[in-house]
Amino acid sequence: MHGRGFGSLGKDPQPRDRPADWRNSLCVPRRSRSCHLRTGGKRIGNTGYFFEPTVLTDVPPQARTMNEEPFGPVAPIARFKTYDEVVAEANRLPYGLGTYAYTRSAATMAAIEADLQCGMVSINHHGLGLPEVPFGGTKESGFGSEGRLEAIEGYFDTKFVSQAS
Repeated sequence: MHGRGFGSLGKDPQPRDRPADWRNSLCVPRRSRSCHLRTGGKRIGNTGYFFEPTVLTDVPPQARTMNEEPFGPVAPIARFKTYDEVVAEANRLPYGLGTYAYTRSAATMAAIEADLQCGMVSINHHGLGLPEVPFGGTKESGFGSEGRLEAIEGYFDTKFVSQAS
């Protein structure tokens, strides 16, 4: 079910400043690359800004979808041999909004929190966009946070006064 963004099943309209054709170009595997389109990858219908949820696997680091934010339901999946490769790829771009990671190791969880350059980290779940938690990024993905108390700190003129008589 999809329509004008209401009552959908994960197929909401996409931002108007990025046409579906542009998003589609991020999802088309090139013959010279090892990327595989597993599902989705197309515009839904011929009106509006709807795009199929898309999964790409074996996506190389030079692929457009690994270097430009699609702002749509696109999940590029890449394989890594070492933890250091994961961190290097995650921190390579000038963006740092949110990161999702999955592990069973408490030591890896602690390392991910420390090593990844981003404003939010979600480990083993998808709980980043909740109203009761701060929302914000680093690098070119933003400065500061919105939501929770951190969102209103910029509006305060805090003054400390110490007086003796």
